[in-house]
Amino acid sequence: MKTYFFTNQQKDYLFFTIALLLFTSLFVLSDPANASATSTASLEKRYDLSYLMNGWEQKNPKNAHPKELVPTFANDKLITKKITVKRGDTLYGVLKKAGVPLRQQRQIVATTLKHKPFRFDVGLALTLTLRVVPKTKKKELVLLSVQLKNNRSFAVRLQPNGTYKAAVERAQYKGKLQYVVGVIKNSFVKDAQYFGLPASVAAEAHKLLAKRKKLTRKNIANKDFEVIYEVYPKAAGLAPHIKYVRLGKDPAMQLFYYEAQSGGSYFDAKGNTTVSRGKIELVKNARISSKFGYRRHPILKRRMFHSGVDYAAPRGTPIHAAADGTVDFIGRKGGYGNHLSLRHDKSTQTSYSHMRRFKKGLKRGSKVKAGDIIGYVGNTGRSTGSHLHFEVRKNGKAVNPLTAKLPRPSKLGKVELAQFKLSQVRLFLQVAQQRVMTETLASLTPEAIAKAAL
Repeated sequence: MKTYFFTNQQKDYLFFTIALLLFTSLFVLSDPANASATSTASLEKRYDLSYLMNGWEQKNPKNAHPKELVPTFANDKLITKKITVKRGDTLYGVLKKAGVPLRQQRQIVATTLKHKPFRFDVGLALTLTLRVVPKTKKKELVLLSVQLKNNRSFAVRLQPNGTYKAAVERAQYKGKLQYVVGVIKNSFVKDAQYFGLPASVAAEAHKLLAKRKKLTRKNIANKDFEVIYEVYPKAAGLAPHIKYVRLGKDPAMQLFYYEAQSGGSYFDAKGNTTVSRGKIELVKNARISSKFGYRRHPILKRRMFHSGVDYAAPRGTPIHAAADGTVDFIGRKGGYGNHLSLRHDKSTQTSYSHMRRFKKGLKRGSKVKAGDIIGYVGNTGRSTGSHLHFEVRKNGKAVNPLTAKLPRPSKLGKVELAQFKLSQVRLFLQVAQQRVMTETLASLTPEAIAKAAL
């Protein structure tokens, strides 16, 4: 009996991907003879690749619950109770009625009081998960959860040390990888859509590539592209997420998404961040109305030193961060009006003044990336018209923003670079497996199955 499922071409493709994985693993885990048993086990755990060929669906790492939040009472008897808060109920009373010991009642109430998302009101739906202690047969609360909006939930979980920890969690969803290739003729966004890439994903891919290099009709014409992105169920409320984008060959513009220690960002194949090679355009299509240096002040009518550069633009125009940094100050500041300051390193600081408003969600300590929107052009403070006043300070001294060199994020370190390279292999293996399986299933026509059974 002759049976087959893969063509020779498919077998060669699968062999190549497995060989690539083995080669990369040897490269990353070089010099194993000098590694101790402990470090080897740690590396095996860190670079566990056993799941790569078990299916190309992967859980979204951003939405996965931390290990310490996962209950460790799988072998114990668990009781789940759903309770709706009625008029006159208290949290103490609800927990007591469910059989929770007094000591735990006090811990849970004290924990919930510290978190604003939890409001004990009439109509609130609580889910209580209790554990029956084997020895004493008494009950203890393992989990208290409340469903919130946008697929989030407020959970109070029992920790191994006997205390309770509260957190807002996002529901865990599985993402599916999608793969699109094609050729660009005139417009990246329009031509990418022609080959099946959703409009929102095409626009985002174009934006990512444009951060690396200015894209014109001339330099993208007749170049092939490749996009790998992840989609989620509608219930997740998550937009598609680009994992990899490539444009052209020899040389190719390649961008990979990677969760580094500093946060998720896009990197090229060598582990360099995807910030623009030139200066960030703080306000698009803006006009420089006043340069750095001495000038006659438009309001005070006397010669004064201008410690920054003014960019005139219509009110409400987005303002972009000049470099990666941390919000050092945000709020009203005298003649500067609505003022935001970013700390980039120990010696470098940039500031943005006269804003109409700040981007929603920003506060002191917030992290921003180069090119991120941080606010909108306005006319607050001592100002004669809508513009952005931009300053750069080195060791507290104002310098010319037009010539100042701002810090750019460095390349990934050796350990993170190895992890980054391995993540590339994982991604391509998942896509390779998906393509092989898709082609194989497509070839399993009734005629082919009948022929294989002969």
